[in-house]
Amino acid sequence: MKEDFQAVRQTVDDVIEAMWQTDERDHLFVRQGWPGASCENVGVAVAAVLEDRGLGQWTFVTASRPGEVNGHAWLEYRGADDEVLFSIDPTLHQFEEWPEPFIGPGRTPAAYVFTERTYEGLIWEWPWLGGSHQIFRRLLQAVRDELGR
Repeated sequence: MKEDFQAVRQTVDDVIEAMWQTDERDHLFVRQGWPGASCENVGVAVAAVLEDRGLGQWTFVTASRPGEVNGHAWLEYRGADDEVLFSIDPTLHQFEEWPEPFIGPGRTPAAYVFTERTYEGLIWEWPWLGGSHQIFRRLLQAVRDELGR
């Protein structure tokens, strides 16, 4: 990927807008209480559309706070030395300590709080992605359809 972070930001906006255009009767993500409980859904859809648009393969990260079961998910774009160059955390503001999403250079602020990593890798290898009838894949297909892929 050439480091076109403006196109990355636009893709995040496009994906979230497309998510909201999906049929709410399909229950593809949590609408009530947005952005709560939607980080994995958004991460999967954004990562796939970034790939579709030639903006690289992003590392999907899921993690929890030490001693907690529930967690959070975001995307990282890493350099050759595994340094985090850019992070996408469009649902960060579901947590009271952060007032807005994070889409920018370096690590998301969540990475310093959600330190117990449960998954780091491509979305396609994430064990919870499931098959074509599972929620994450259904959301991804609906977003791609909405974006006219």
